[in-house]
Amino acid sequence: MMIERIRREHGYMVRLLAILNRKLHLLEKEQPINYGVIKEIVDYLANHSEKIHHPKEDILYHYFIEKYGSQEQIDNLESDHQALSAKTHSFLDIVEMILHDAVVPQELFIGRLSEFIQDQKRHLDLEEQSVLPLIEKRFTTHDWQAVESQWTIVEDDPVFGETIADRYKQLAQRVRQNELESV
Repeated sequence: MMIERIRREHGYMVRLLAILNRKLHLLEKEQPINYGVIKEIVDYLANHSEKIHHPKEDILYHYFIEKYGSQEQIDNLESDHQALSAKTHSFLDIVEMILHDAVVPQELFIGRLSEFIQDQKRHLDLEEQSVLPLIEKRFTTHDWQAVESQWTIVEDDPVFGETIADRYKQLAQRVRQNELESV
């Protein structure tokens, strides 16, 4: 079901944000980090969100508003997705500059990384704590069938799915390593 896939993807994002948060703490302690992993996480969040995750959510939000009317929590989510995408690409540009040996002041990068994590978390919390519960409360079986019928993309997550994309091999390895460390 679509809501389950969205929640599973939110779980993936939370795991990636936890990795970024650990990198942030290392930077704050002036420890070295792997900027390549940061790039893969931010790239994944940008690309997967824009192509798979947010379009799926937008189907839910449009359908809800069309059928149940305007709701403040839901009305602005599509524009929130666009703003989050712009911020994500802006931060990705900074990470790529560092990887191309550009000098970026450490304090600036730490601030931008912290802001990026907070923006992502705030958005996920809004959806998980307010928006999705509201949708689940109102949607009928027919509503779920209607939104499912609008989603025609075949999904295979490039980090958490069966086939790992070459550009995310390092990230997938890091995610698996974290899973082993957590057990």
